[in-house]
Amino acid sequence: MSDAVVNAKPKGLFDRSTKGHETPPVQIEVERGRIRFFAKVLGETDPLHFDVEAARAAGHPDLVAPPSFFMPIEAMADEERARLGHPSLLQLLRCDFRRLLHGDESYSYHGLVFAGDTLRFDTKIVDFYEKKGGLMEFVQIESTVSHADRGVLIKASRTLLHRLG
Repeated sequence: MSDAVVNAKPKGLFDRSTKGHETPPVQIEVERGRIRFFAKVLGETDPLHFDVEAARAAGHPDLVAPPSFFMPIEAMADEERARLGHPSLLQLLRCDFRRLLHGDESYSYHGLVFAGDTLRFDTKIVDFYEKKGGLMEFVQIESTVSHADRGVLIKASRTLLHRLG
């Protein structure tokens, strides 16, 4: 085998031309049923997630979404993008689900999400990098969930990766 073949780096799969790309922002509506379902799946027992009267008695306008509700919000944003004819983030990146792995994630919470909220969801493709001599490629993604009156509610930073070797 020639040195060129031995030293050749695998070609990455992510579309690196998307670096810096910001997806068109979408608006989503938070429904009581989604909060109740998600809270039930998590094993939550706090009535703030299930009982509107308990939430209101605690000073909230409606049911309170659990902090990890970011994932359903992102799914709703993807549904809205599809409805509008826009590609999903994973389509933009050209993710290969046979090789795609979940890397790192972090969230910062700045406010609560309530049933009835209309939220804005924004995502930016921040950067790409490689490890293990190009056998693993990574993409860093940042998303923001905001409310028109209450401002930024959630900031998320995530890393996805393709295992190429």
